[in-house]
Amino acid sequence: MTKDKNRNLKVLGEGRYPGGDYEKIKVTGKGEIYEDLRSKETKVIGECHINGNATMEQVHVTGDLIIDERLSSNELKIVGKLQVKKSIKANKLDMRGFLTGAENVELEEMKLEGGFNISGLLNVGDLQVNLLVAPSRVFEIGSEKITVKSRSYMKRSYTLEAEIIEGDTIYLEHTTAKIVRGNDIEIGPNCHIEKIEYRSTFKNNEKDSKNIFQVKQI
Repeated sequence: MTKDKNRNLKVLGEGRYPGGDYEKIKVTGKGEIYEDLRSKETKVIGECHINGNATMEQVHVTGDLIIDERLSSNELKIVGKLQVKKSIKANKLDMRGFLTGAENVELEEMKLEGGFNISGLLNVGDLQVNLLVAPSRVFEIGSEKITVKSRSYMKRSYTLEAEIIEGDTIYLEHTTAKIVRGNDIEIGPNCHIEKIEYRSTFKNNEKDSKNIFQVKQI
């Protein structure tokens, strides 16, 4: 581990080090940070575990990032796993892998190829998800634009389970939900919806109409 006077932190190998304010952090290997962390730029190749809150403006991860408290960021680019044990708030998340959030997740833009498990509300302006790696679950989604697909070169497809999905424009595939509510709703293959409430347009692309139990214009 090395520190310099400009508050840059570079970790090569494995180690445990304190939190605080940093300009740049680079972890190559396996690092653990105790106490809250603030940084302008963070790069991880390997694994980084933060035992506290994390405020990080720019984050690039190839591997695993685990945060025991809250995460606040401007931009997150992740290839691997992001696990946050409390809330997440950021402008943009671009990810290939699996996201776990124990509380609410608030984003302006989320593009995910992989899967996610969020216990609370996923509140996002523009949501684009391609379900690739595992079954996904969320209690509630609130968004302006929602696109959920399951397109893979592998034969296996994965599903999303949700209690409530609400947005302006919604397109869903491989989704099971109790309520889907929005202005313009389109349902693709392998969906099972208990109730759809739409304001402007509704389209069901499935030949089997039994995949939706109730449709209501509001």
